[in-house]
Amino acid sequence: MKFLIHETLRTLNTDDVFEFGLTEISKSLEYEDLYEAEAIFIKNRKSRKVKLSGLSEFDVVRAFMSYVGINLRATAKDDSIAFDLCGLTPDQYIPLTKTIRDVG
Repeated sequence: MKFLIHETLRTLNTDDVFEFGLTEISKSLEYEDLYEAEAIFIKNRKSRKVKLSGLSEFDVVRAFMSYVGINLRATAKDDSIAFDLCGLTPDQYIPLTKTIRDVG
């Protein structure tokens, strides 16, 4: 499977490994004016997949960032996991309160 975005995160206080990725964005087969991709979230080799679609490629990437951010924050809160984000906070690593244009 080819990924447009792929990232692996290790934790500081457990042996858990998290991976997330976004497959290549393509035109929707169902709707001509929409783009879509598949987001994959993996925790210790157990994966969850979700199909993301939007009006533009930009919307698909934004939906992916929200999907990953929500899953990472929920995992960290529920399981008391600390991520190794190279000194960044989760909000700095995946900033859900900013637009993608503000991040770049």
